[in-house]
Amino acid sequence: MADTQLQIKAQMAEAVTSAVANPTVKAELSAVPAIIDALTPVIDAIVHSTNNEPWYTSRVTWGSIITVVGLITSAAGLNLGASTQEILISLGVTLSGPIVTLWGRYRAKKPIGS
Repeated sequence: MADTQLQIKAQMAEAVTSAVANPTVKAELSAVPAIIDALTPVIDAIVHSTNNEPWYTSRVTWGSIITVVGLITSAAGLNLGASTQEILISLGVTLSGPIVTLWGRYRAKKPIGS
């Protein structure tokens, strides 16, 4: 995904520079970096809208894999006792808090309070 963002940003920089260099456009070449910075959030939106991410970072893919594994184990007759299910659920709840917190902080685009 980062490669795609860099490619889009490079193409955007080239297009903006070319447009600003046109004598009929009322902008100075010194404005190009500011224009590109202003358009950078568009890159994220484009990459997100095209669903352009590696399969292993897709939450949808992992949700589907977990569901299929559960279905296969159930179909194979692997039944967990109530105490094992309770332990797995407890462990899942306990681990999900820190994992979601770290994931959210990692994915954040702005500092807290901005």
